[in-house]
Amino acid sequence: MMMKNVLKNFLRNTAFSQQLSITVTTGVMCIALFSSVVSSWQGSRQIRLTLLDQGERIAENLANNSTLALLYNSAENASQVINTTLTFPDVIQVEIRTPTGQPILVRGNNDAKPVTDASPPPNTISAAYMEAETGKDWRFIAPVRTKQAASPFEMEEQKEELLGYVRVIQSKATLARMMTQVFLINLVISFFFAFLFLLVIRNLSGRLTRPITALSQTMLRAEQGEANVRANLVGAKDIVDMAQAFNNMIAALQEREQALRESQASYREVVESVKEVIFQTDVYGNLVFLNPAWKEITGQEIEQTLNLPLKQFVDPRSHSLFDLWQMRMMEQSFPQGCRYEVSFSRGKQGVGWVEVTQRARTDSKGRFAGTSGTLDDVTERKAAEERLKNLNVELEARVKVRTAELETSNRDLEAFSYSVSHDLRAPLRGIGGFAYILEEDFGPQLDEKARGHLKRIRVSTQRMAELIDDLLELSRLSRVSLHLSNINLSEIAQEIFNDLREADPERKIEVVVGENIMAQADPTLIRMVLDNLIRNAWKFTGKRAQPRIEFNVSLHESSRAFFVRDNGAGFDMAYAGQLFQPFTRLHSMESFSGTGIGLATVHRVMQRHQGKIWAEAQIEQGATFYFTLPETPSDGTN
Repeated sequence: MMMKNVLKNFLRNTAFSQQLSITVTTGVMCIALFSSVVSSWQGSRQIRLTLLDQGERIAENLANNSTLALLYNSAENASQVINTTLTFPDVIQVEIRTPTGQPILVRGNNDAKPVTDASPPPNTISAAYMEAETGKDWRFIAPVRTKQAASPFEMEEQKEELLGYVRVIQSKATLARMMTQVFLINLVISFFFAFLFLLVIRNLSGRLTRPITALSQTMLRAEQGEANVRANLVGAKDIVDMAQAFNNMIAALQEREQALRESQASYREVVESVKEVIFQTDVYGNLVFLNPAWKEITGQEIEQTLNLPLKQFVDPRSHSLFDLWQMRMMEQSFPQGCRYEVSFSRGKQGVGWVEVTQRARTDSKGRFAGTSGTLDDVTERKAAEERLKNLNVELEARVKVRTAELETSNRDLEAFSYSVSHDLRAPLRGIGGFAYILEEDFGPQLDEKARGHLKRIRVSTQRMAELIDDLLELSRLSRVSLHLSNINLSEIAQEIFNDLREADPERKIEVVVGENIMAQADPTLIRMVLDNLIRNAWKFTGKRAQPRIEFNVSLHESSRAFFVRDNGAGFDMAYAGQLFQPFTRLHSMESFSGTGIGLATVHRVMQRHQGKIWAEAQIEQGATFYFTLPETPSDGTN
């Protein structure tokens, strides 16, 4: 934290040119030091690898020249090669030992100590290697092997025999000395080039910071209030751009200051001409500012009203509401302001109504300093609202009367439905029954034409009965209540297909039903929809060799659309708009039977569910009927 404060004070109290010099100098020195360390590390690593390779080669050479000494267990045979080995730089001790570790010859300088803590190497070693490393030296071991001369009578090749091994101890003094030399050389070179770089940077920074310093001084003069201050356009392009931007900013500020003066004058004109009262109160609720509209609304002079409480002009019946809002303003509970209506004194015009739009004012410390807002005379609007309220009461009374008339009409419609269901069915049953009796009793006496007439009479009466049933069903749809629930449409569709298969077991048809298609709908009415659509598909695929019907769901305009698709007779899309009208048929009775009420019933059910239904088809290519249901119904009943 202390370092952070020191750095903050340094940046705040030091000129930019000094900050730039210190920063660049510190950065260059750190880079020079870092590059010296990295270069020294790389050189030291290479020197170390060279010395290790040299130690292994010395040990290997010593092993090659120690065979006689180990064969004859004679130190004199190795004395010369030992002396030669000790002449190598940094070799401080040499040992020749038997395979069990017994020394034959150990020789070194006065500082070297015999190795007593090392165990003999394994018999499997085949080349020189570094045995151990300490802080002061390396220990290298190389095996001494010999191969006996092969006999011409022996079939197998003689194996090498381990005679012993040699150990060479090499000091790290040369490594330390060369590492120090490399580091110092790299450090001197890095700092030399760093010094040259700093000289160049200092010259460039001086050329850079002098225009910045001049620009800073110009800005300081402008801050102190000096008029018509302009910066000199000198220096690098960026600094010239900054100076130009500063000059443009000063010019823009002068233009804005002039515009502000003009705006204040315009604001005063607007405030004085507006028809609403604009007011300000102090912390005690006394009026401190009013525009001329105050006199027009209240009839009071502005000079006589200022410093009086605003509450004084509020009708006593609205004092409690006014005090509540003033308390909330003081608590600053509504930073965006509030709007309320109170009865208000209008001078000689009596008491009227004003709409108060008010918000709290705060000082620089955020403390409550009063309120400001507007007063809008809404006396005429309140009178209009009262008239509208009376009109609504009258309309409600009219709605009750019309509701009673509608209930009467519904009862009449129910009576008509009962009459159609019973009074019209009886004559139809009589016509059909007598036609059947004529055909049964007098059929043999009648010619073919007469029997055809009787058959048409029976078919027509049966079709009329079906039309009556469908019309009654269609009329009931407008009165039945909706009971929405979550329904599995796939199960309903599968049940309808099963019923059709039981009724026509000889028919082979491919049926596809999507799995677990759920929807919110009335169970009875939605079964009626699926029953009509699926039975139509079943009927219109009757002449297909490989009929296929599918019930599934797809995405249409970001919502789910359920569909029944078949490859049946289809229809001309030019007549698609007539599909859902009662008694409308696009195929003849000879081709396909039906009353023309089914799709009208489906359309009425979709209207009750606030859904949609439409169809797409091609002649002899099949048809697809789509329908939608609301995803989130507003109520469970309708």
